[in-house]
Amino acid sequence: MGHTLFIHHRSKHHAKNSGYSRLVDYYIGSASVNGDQNLPFIAAKQWAKMAKKQAGIYDAGSVFKEYALFKSLKNRDKQEPTTVHYLNGERDIRYIVRYGSVFKNTRFCATFHKPPKTLDTLIHNTNYISRLDGAVCVGENQVNYIKERFKIPQVKYIPHGVDSTFFVPTLHKVYNQPILLFVGQHMRDFEALNYCVPKLAEAIPDLKVHVIIHKAYVNKVLPHRCVEVFSGINDAMLLKKYQEATALFLPLLDSTACNSILEGLACGLPIITTDVGGNSGYLKSTDAVLTKLGAYDDLIEHTIKIVLNESLLETMRKKSRMKGEALDWEFVASDVNDFHASLF
Repeated sequence: MGHTLFIHHRSKHHAKNSGYSRLVDYYIGSASVNGDQNLPFIAAKQWAKMAKKQAGIYDAGSVFKEYALFKSLKNRDKQEPTTVHYLNGERDIRYIVRYGSVFKNTRFCATFHKPPKTLDTLIHNTNYISRLDGAVCVGENQVNYIKERFKIPQVKYIPHGVDSTFFVPTLHKVYNQPILLFVGQHMRDFEALNYCVPKLAEAIPDLKVHVIIHKAYVNKVLPHRCVEVFSGINDAMLLKKYQEATALFLPLLDSTACNSILEGLACGLPIITTDVGGNSGYLKSTDAVLTKLGAYDDLIEHTIKIVLNESLLETMRKKSRMKGEALDWEFVASDVNDFHASLF
């Protein structure tokens, strides 16, 4: 329906085939606003300094994006319905939204990624965000919070997507050595990882634990004979690590949508994680392990049970892959398109 402008944002730690910005690749008839670099950087930096920080992240890049968005809206066909969608509602939202009523036939919405506790600390001033016409939540745990706190008229849970054509199980997997895979650093429960690894190594013969993590967080992982840490790997190596793993072992402190869990599902990995945030919504019908926060011994017990049971592993692999396919970006983009239409 009409024209859609996505205000682009991409987290630096995401692989090329990961992250919410992939939505733009699957949404037909949209354009991405990356920022107008013709604006002098010093001016953008100064403008960003004057902006209220209590309303979410707003930096020089945000100024570039707002300037580019202003020009796009000013030069568009005023008769064509236009949706402006901020890919990351925790940042970049300021003046265009505040004075959005001057742009006729235009609706503004954003996708929020952070759990309620983080939004509490990040956004104190809701005067800008509350002017949005709609909000997309990637975690079921966000919906009521965003409705009540931000007073946005239309709020909908639409799952985060995954590229299930890139993240796929290997066709010729040979299951020899058991390998647990731990990916990422954001909201990861490193205390759980470090507690569980030695005990799992005692119970599971020849166990390997592969940890993929940004180099700045390597010291969070305690050394152990079965642990191997990987940093700065490319997309092909990331996929290989998913494909050769026995299960994704990923205890979390909180969540909405976790890219690593989605990618693990698409690669057909049994998921072992924590029952926090939006995890239970993403893992319905997968037989995934969801333990209580801090229940490390339960994590250990369930992991041993799964890794040493080939029949159970095979059942979980199939269910994970089915779930991953159902969360493909193609379906998510269609749902987002329908949401945009509902704003009018």
